[in-house]
Amino acid sequence: MSKSESKVINLGCRLNFFESEVINNILKKDGIQNTIIINTCAVTNHAVKKSISEVKKASSKYPNHKILVTGCASQIDEKSFIKLKNVKKIIDNKTKTRPDHYNNHPLKEEKSIDFPYLDQFSTSRSRALLQIQQGCDHRCTFCIIPFGRGDSKSLPFEEICQRVSGILKKGFKEIILTGIDLTSYGHDLSGNPKLGNILKRLLCLYPELKRLRLSSIDPAEIDDDLLDLLLKDKRLLPHAHLSIQSGDNMILKRMKRRHNTEQVINLCKKIRSYRPEFTFGADVIVGFPTETDEHFSNTLKFVKLIDFSNVHVFPFSAKQGTPASRMPQVNEKVKKIRADILRRESKKLLHKKLNKTIGKCRRILFESHGKSYTDEFFKVKLTGKKNFDSQPGVVLDINVISRNDDTLVAELI
Repeated sequence: MSKSESKVINLGCRLNFFESEVINNILKKDGIQNTIIINTCAVTNHAVKKSISEVKKASSKYPNHKILVTGCASQIDEKSFIKLKNVKKIIDNKTKTRPDHYNNHPLKEEKSIDFPYLDQFSTSRSRALLQIQQGCDHRCTFCIIPFGRGDSKSLPFEEICQRVSGILKKGFKEIILTGIDLTSYGHDLSGNPKLGNILKRLLCLYPELKRLRLSSIDPAEIDDDLLDLLLKDKRLLPHAHLSIQSGDNMILKRMKRRHNTEQVINLCKKIRSYRPEFTFGADVIVGFPTETDEHFSNTLKFVKLIDFSNVHVFPFSAKQGTPASRMPQVNEKVKKIRADILRRESKKLLHKKLNKTIGKCRRILFESHGKSYTDEFFKVKLTGKKNFDSQPGVVLDINVISRNDDTLVAELI
């Protein structure tokens, strides 16, 4: 990076990444220089510490740059960030993709300012991310994110269609729909359309859209139309990441989650009865307040029973102001031990699944020789003598020949 160049430093979730791409495009389009934007995360206390650390590092590394801070961590605790050296401004998390925050021009009237549109996709990206939902109306006892993102809002269907049309015209073969609580889509719109309904309409209107993915979904909010799509429509690719959080029903109640383990087990079984190739990922918190060895054992059994292909494991992090922060806490060493056990067992499940694909044909959306993903969302590295000049975004058939840790090794067919 040159002395006068600007950059965006991103922390946190996929949605944060998308918003950082939008901000980066604003900087480039308007030729903004000498500016560092740090998009913070507050999902855990470690994430907040990391965010503060990145601000301090940027201040030291780029002493002549203006530092602007945004994201969930600075929204929730503005005082901790505004006092840091060289920080000139805290930008509201709900409006951080507005160009006027960065170029000092008056804001033009824009539709759906809560839902930025990335109109200049990077050529290195093979799939397009489209945000259709923002915020969350639920108040899980461990979660601080609603305080950083606000209540749930949905992008109207007509606007979704316009954006999908634009993405397809740019040649993208795959779209990922994302949001903070994606399956709550439509609660704030006239007629209360559900996610499954708008997906069916979208796929009907755009038959050229052959590959659609969803970001993390809540098993308690999967409506009948969405379930029908998961079961029967191959354009919805065979992988779903579920917001699970625990595999013990008592802990789920104390988390104020809206599902139980039996519902998740039945959901996964039903989907796999129609589509055996379907894989599932999950977010799981270990060491939640009052979690006993028996509770953790139930989570471990649950993860194995579902046979998740990837598990994002989070040791519980008490966020000030949440109900869970006032509950009896689990010892930090116990949390670490449980997290290590669950990560180890989850890796075994993944490796077992990967080993079963060796010698079989799969399809990938090509990103690079070093890393692409199968339809089931397994990482793939391409090898072999067959040369090709494919650009990112081309769908290719491959033959899996081996496994290297968490990655499949494959060659073109």
